[in-house]
Amino acid sequence: MSNPVFGIDLGTTYSAIACINDYGRPEVIRNPDGAETTPSVVFFESDSQYVVGKEAKNGALVYRDQTVSLIKRHMGTPLELEFFGTTFHPETISGVILKDLVTYAREATGLDTSDVVITVPAYFGLAEREATRQAGEIAGLNVVGIITEPVAAALSAGVRTDVDKSLLVYDLGGGTLDCTIMRISADGVEVLVTDGNRLLGGADWDQALFDLVADKFRQQALLTEDPVDDEDFAQRLLTEVETCKMTLSRKEKASIKCTFGTAVELVEVTRAEFEAATEHLVGQTVDIVARAMAVAQQKVPGLGYDEVLLVGGSSRMPMIEAALQERFGWSLTKTEFDLAVAKGAAIYGQGAAAWIDSAVAGSTGTDVATVAHPALGGQAEGRQLLLGGKAVTISNVLSRSIGVRFVRDGAGGRPEPFIGFLAHAQESLPLEVEQAAETYDHDVTELTVHLYEQMGEAESEVVTDNREITPDSGATFYGLPRLPKGSPIHVSLAIDAEGLATLSAVEPRSGQQLRITATLSVMQREALEAATKIVAGMARSD
Repeated sequence: MSNPVFGIDLGTTYSAIACINDYGRPEVIRNPDGAETTPSVVFFESDSQYVVGKEAKNGALVYRDQTVSLIKRHMGTPLELEFFGTTFHPETISGVILKDLVTYAREATGLDTSDVVITVPAYFGLAEREATRQAGEIAGLNVVGIITEPVAAALSAGVRTDVDKSLLVYDLGGGTLDCTIMRISADGVEVLVTDGNRLLGGADWDQALFDLVADKFRQQALLTEDPVDDEDFAQRLLTEVETCKMTLSRKEKASIKCTFGTAVELVEVTRAEFEAATEHLVGQTVDIVARAMAVAQQKVPGLGYDEVLLVGGSSRMPMIEAALQERFGWSLTKTEFDLAVAKGAAIYGQGAAAWIDSAVAGSTGTDVATVAHPALGGQAEGRQLLLGGKAVTISNVLSRSIGVRFVRDGAGGRPEPFIGFLAHAQESLPLEVEQAAETYDHDVTELTVHLYEQMGEAESEVVTDNREITPDSGATFYGLPRLPKGSPIHVSLAIDAEGLATLSAVEPRSGQQLRITATLSVMQREALEAATKIVAGMARSD
């Protein structure tokens, strides 16, 4: 039998870890504080000790130079932070969080396993997904799958493949918004459209409420100084604001006691005031949902929604349900807001492992290796798993468009580089496309092909609006036979079920061929090994 697998929701503001319990049900494992979710905040106490969670969060402003939060928003970027003379990347800091989650999960359950499934927002591109996998590697874990958060939530909600239905998942977490539309059938789970914003989440509502309370306090206390400039005041208020937000989800008003110097005021905030201060944020989420629905209608004309799932802790706010009902007239299904994604990851982990066991049991000799690899390598979508004893396939869409850098005549006849997209966001995976190209210059003896991934919410031909994903090894034709301008180059792009892109190019005159696979990562192998050693040498502070 395969090892047990932990399912991890590596969140922007809070994380959770789950496993399948002795009764075959997904169960979130409580942390040492007794909570089911852990703040995704790291406090570096020294060069070898760290604190993750509530204690780190409570001191975030006071010890701002030693504390990191919202690191998920930087995954897949070259951000560097330094603590006690050591350089940390987003993957390293996420690795510390993952290490802490698995450490306490092992202690609580007695499960001796390093196998994990980690969730990511559905709109994460290649860099962010690979960064998440690397974070697991840095933590000393065996990442057996990367699954998108909406699919995990759907699994947690009890997806049944014996009933055909269309499903929309609205996932508003602490730091990100994800909207995914999928179809469920006997064939499995088919993602049709995914959209979202990695910089929009509950933390933005917290900030708006923070500003609202601070402004009311200044007015009530007739202050000439700004209390927010005081770190102790700001830290206390930031902590109180989150509790206040939760209260306003249950009651029409809440109060926060604010103290600054000799000024002491009980500041009352009504739900109506909070909703007015955050109306623009709610509007952004609704617009993203509408945008996703419009794309889905293009792909499947007349598509309706049998169920709409609310996922993510910030979806608890009444304003979210009210806005979605007002705009779309939906009847909404509430999930285990904070816990659904981690539970779904655990369900996937068990299902993938069960499929492996089943496949291996029916194989002999060398077939075992070829059977085992596809289910456990790389991303989860496009893979088979066993749910309720039945093989189910999860298929996905391309989260971001991928193209090649071409050159054309620009102003004044000068060469103008631009990105020509071969594969477009929301296209179903796997896919393969071909593109006819030709040389721009005369007497070409060397030609490099550059592969790019869309960065913004919409495609842009501007090179700097995109991210190059050409492997470090490069993709260059050498020793070409002095090709004249306009010589043909045949380009094809294949993207597999995992979202990994393979570019092939052929120069027919010489017969030369190029084949490159974009396994994009910001951290190179040497840096990855160094980060792994750093995290391995660190321990939780008692």
